[in-house]
Amino acid sequence: MANALINHGYKIVTGGSDNHLILLDLRPNGTDGGRAEKVLEAAAIACNKNTCPGDKSALRPSGLRFGSPALTSRGMVEDDFRKVAEFIHRGIQVTLDIQASLQ
Repeated sequence: MANALINHGYKIVTGGSDNHLILLDLRPNGTDGGRAEKVLEAAAIACNKNTCPGDKSALRPSGLRFGSPALTSRGMVEDDFRKVAEFIHRGIQVTLDIQASLQ
């Protein structure tokens, strides 16, 4: 999943998923973890907003955290994780579309 997200241009703070955790920094994408979390949760994708190094406020964290153990325990394999990464990417794009429509 980490490589698929990197291919979409996301910055992964954790450097990969060696510890079964991915922390995306959404600042370069123009949104924050709180907004993206709401959209992804509405699409039944479990994630948590999370602060990233350099965040000025914990009230508006720039990160989005995903854990892979819940997916592997459901029998998902590498190809499934690529699909999940695509769904995450689409959700973040929807977040950006919503933000743009409000400006």
